[in-house]
Amino acid sequence: MSAEVFGPPRRFRPARPDSWREIERWAGLELPHDYKQFVDGYGDAVVFRHLFIAHPEGADPLLTVMQEERRTFLASEEGESGVAPGESSGPGQFLPWAYHDFNGDVCLLVPPSAGNRDWTVAVSFRQCPEVQVFPGRVTEFLQALTRGEFPRGWPRVRFDWTSVEGSPLI
Repeated sequence: MSAEVFGPPRRFRPARPDSWREIERWAGLELPHDYKQFVDGYGDAVVFRHLFIAHPEGADPLLTVMQEERRTFLASEEGESGVAPGESSGPGQFLPWAYHDFNGDVCLLVPPSAGNRDWTVAVSFRQCPEVQVFPGRVTEFLQALTRGEFPRGWPRVRFDWTSVEGSPLI
């Protein structure tokens, strides 16, 4: 589905299964297939001119980005940052998957719960401490961006893909 909306994948070498397993072991959760497929095809890049999508084997590896952004996101949640996502509750389960380099907002994967059987996306707004959950999965969130449905404060731009400078995936 990603190729239909975003064009052919820009990366032709997906991450090694071991790289994804390491991330999922740390998270304590199996990541959604559509997200992994998008990252394998378009990651280690900036999309929509401001949204950095890390790749497991990229210049700034995905696991490192997830861990650093999670610490920042949970800084106000006392005691949560030291607990693995799979062992946490509430916001402690959320996994950072991208960040917006225009304003510092962080995109989060929200795992399935009793009330919602699918992964969804949330955005943590750095300028005003708030988290907004969006309906749908990662690819649906990104497709909404292509239709101009951006979170508040995000520049409204068309889909654009730029490789991260110095990416080992070129």
